[in-house]
Amino acid sequence: MILSIDASTTGCSVALFDGFNLVSSAESRIERSSAEMLTTLIDNVLKTAKVDKKELNAIAVAKGPGSYTGLRIAVSTAKGLAFALDKPLLSFGTLDLLAHQVFGFGGDLLCPLIDARRMEVYCALFDADSRKRTSEVEAIIVDANSFQDILDNKKVLFFGEGSTKCEEVIKHQNAQFLREIILPSAIFSGKICYEKYVSGDFEDLTLFEPNYLKEYMFKTKKP
Repeated sequence: MILSIDASTTGCSVALFDGFNLVSSAESRIERSSAEMLTTLIDNVLKTAKVDKKELNAIAVAKGPGSYTGLRIAVSTAKGLAFALDKPLLSFGTLDLLAHQVFGFGGDLLCPLIDARRMEVYCALFDADSRKRTSEVEAIIVDANSFQDILDNKKVLFFGEGSTKCEEVIKHQNAQFLREIILPSAIFSGKICYEKYVSGDFEDLTLFEPNYLKEYMFKTKKP
């Protein structure tokens, strides 16, 4: 039994899996709801499934990139549960999660995009068939030449909350854009979590931190 948590973008989601089969789930898409809702969602998911926390075999969490606050809250919550229950901690990339949420839309490569600031996005490329990552996760500033070399040779499906930025400036014939905004959801993390659990790919509770990808820019009030 694996409890999976995500709060890397808008809102948060929680899912309980038996192996890689979804047992129960809940989510909130209210902006900045992770701090208030995450614990409640966890309790609701376990209550619905009639599973006690002590019956869990592992805790999993999306490690980013994404919202600094959401990631910090989710990872802290997951680490706290893993420590209190003496269970292993699993983590998965937010972009990897997004790549498992899109099927049957064509393209040679998938490019999930998470909105950063201004014209910046977090992104990575994935094989459309295997969902295996083919590039490093990075933060880029989008312009008309972004992904040019790749688009000259392959069709790329762009999706996620950052895709509108790309669609505004990338006009290559091999660039495809998913109209529906896809947000990461723990509901789709079952296969990733199960494979990590079986292979023993656990995180060190003491050392593990979210993948913020870059330093958080604190906002200051104008005098």
